[in-house]
Amino acid sequence: MAQLSEETQKIVLELQQNLLFIIHDATSFQFMILENYGETEATLSDLEQLDNVQQRADTYYSRFSTLLRQIAASQPSATSATLALLSRSIEDAQGTVFALKATIQEIKQDWGLR
Repeated sequence: MAQLSEETQKIVLELQQNLLFIIHDATSFQFMILENYGETEATLSDLEQLDNVQQRADTYYSRFSTLLRQIAASQPSATSATLALLSRSIEDAQGTVFALKATIQEIKQDWGLR
Protein backbone atom coordinates (compact mmCIF):
# COMPACT_ATOMS: atom_id res chain seq x y z
CA MET A 1 0.00 0.00 0.00
CA ALA A 2 2.77 2.37 -0.93
CA GLN A 3 0.30 4.89 -2.28
CA LEU A 4 -1.30 5.35 1.14
CA SER A 5 0.61 7.49 3.57
CA GLU A 6 2.03 5.80 6.63
CA GLU A 7 -0.28 7.96 8.74
CA THR A 8 -3.39 6.81 6.83
CA GLN A 9 -2.33 3.18 7.12
CA LYS A 10 -1.78 3.62 10.86
CA ILE A 11 -5.19 5.28 11.32
CA VAL A 12 -7.01 2.51 9.45
CA LEU A 13 -5.19 -0.28 11.30
CA GLU A 14 -5.89 1.37 14.67
CA LEU A 15 -9.55 1.76 13.74
CA GLN A 16 -9.70 -1.91 12.77
CA GLN A 17 -8.13 -2.86 16.09
CA ASN A 18 -10.70 -0.74 17.95
CA LEU A 19 -13.50 -2.29 15.92
CA LEU A 20 -12.29 -5.79 16.82
CA PHE A 21 -12.30 -4.85 20.52
CA ILE A 22 -15.83 -3.48 20.13
CA ILE A 23 -17.01 -6.68 18.43
CA HIS A 24 -15.44 -8.72 21.22
CA ASP A 25 -16.89 -6.56 24.01
CA ALA A 26 -20.38 -6.46 22.51
CA THR A 27 -20.58 -10.23 22.09
CA SER A 28 -18.94 -10.86 25.46
CA PHE A 29 -21.44 -8.66 27.30
CA GLN A 30 -24.34 -10.18 25.38
CA PHE A 31 -23.18 -13.57 26.61
CA MET A 32 -22.81 -12.34 30.20
CA ILE A 33 -26.28 -10.80 30.23
CA LEU A 34 -27.82 -13.95 28.77
CA GLU A 35 -25.94 -16.18 31.22
CA ASN A 36 -26.79 -14.09 34.28
CA TYR A 37 -30.29 -12.81 33.48
CA GLY A 38 -31.59 -14.71 30.46
CA GLU A 39 -33.54 -13.28 27.57
CA THR A 40 -36.33 -11.38 29.27
CA GLU A 41 -38.33 -8.26 28.68
CA ALA A 42 -35.83 -6.42 30.90
CA THR A 43 -32.77 -7.58 28.95
CA LEU A 44 -34.12 -7.63 25.40
CA SER A 45 -33.49 -3.97 24.58
CA ASP A 46 -29.86 -4.06 25.73
CA LEU A 47 -29.23 -7.37 23.97
CA GLU A 48 -30.56 -5.84 20.75
CA GLN A 49 -28.40 -2.74 21.23
CA LEU A 50 -25.31 -4.90 21.73
CA ASP A 51 -26.18 -6.90 18.61
CA ASN A 52 -26.50 -3.63 16.68
CA VAL A 53 -23.15 -2.43 18.05
CA GLN A 54 -21.49 -5.67 16.95
CA GLN A 55 -23.03 -5.48 13.47
CA ARG A 56 -22.04 -1.84 12.94
CA ALA A 57 -18.46 -2.51 14.05
CA ASP A 58 -18.29 -5.57 11.80
CA THR A 59 -19.55 -3.55 8.83
CA TYR A 60 -16.80 -0.94 9.22
CA TYR A 61 -14.13 -3.59 9.81
CA SER A 62 -15.16 -5.42 6.63
CA ARG A 63 -15.32 -2.18 4.65
CA PHE A 64 -11.76 -1.28 5.64
CA SER A 65 -10.50 -4.76 4.77
CA THR A 66 -12.12 -4.59 1.36
CA LEU A 67 -10.87 -1.08 0.62
CA LEU A 68 -7.31 -1.86 1.71
CA ARG A 69 -7.26 -4.96 -0.52
CA GLN A 70 -8.59 -2.93 -3.46
CA ILE A 71 -6.02 -0.19 -2.95
CA ALA A 72 -3.16 -2.67 -2.58
CA ALA A 73 -4.14 -4.44 -5.81
CA SER A 74 -4.77 -1.27 -7.84
CA GLN A 75 -2.17 -0.61 -10.52
CA PRO A 76 -0.70 1.78 -11.29
CA SER A 77 -2.67 3.51 -8.52
CA ALA A 78 -6.02 3.42 -6.80
CA THR A 79 -8.86 5.42 -8.25
CA SER A 80 -9.71 8.75 -6.70
CA ALA A 81 -13.18 7.37 -5.94
CA THR A 82 -11.70 4.51 -3.89
CA LEU A 83 -9.40 6.87 -2.01
CA ALA A 84 -12.30 9.24 -1.35
CA LEU A 85 -14.40 6.35 -0.05
CA LEU A 86 -11.55 5.37 2.28
CA SER A 87 -11.30 8.93 3.55
CA ARG A 88 -15.06 9.15 4.17
CA SER A 89 -15.03 5.74 5.85
CA ILE A 90 -12.25 6.86 8.19
CA GLU A 91 -14.19 9.98 9.19
CA ASP A 92 -17.41 8.03 9.70
CA ALA A 93 -15.74 5.23 11.63
CA GLN A 94 -13.92 7.58 13.99
CA GLY A 95 -17.21 9.04 15.19
CA THR A 96 -18.93 5.68 15.19
CA VAL A 97 -16.22 3.99 17.28
CA PHE A 98 -16.69 6.60 19.99
CA ALA A 99 -20.48 6.13 19.97
CA LEU A 100 -20.27 2.33 19.99
CA LYS A 101 -17.85 2.35 22.93
CA ALA A 102 -20.17 4.71 24.81
CA THR A 103 -23.14 2.40 24.21
CA ILE A 104 -21.19 -0.59 25.52
CA GLN A 105 -20.04 1.35 28.60
CA GLU A 106 -23.58 2.47 29.37
CA ILE A 107 -24.92 -1.08 29.14
CA LYS A 108 -22.01 -2.38 31.25
CA GLN A 109 -22.81 0.14 33.96
CA ASP A 110 -26.54 -0.56 33.83
CA TRP A 111 -25.94 -4.28 34.44
CA GLY A 112 -22.91 -3.96 36.72
CA LEU A 113 -20.67 -5.85 34.28
CA ARG A 114 -16.88 -5.66 34.18
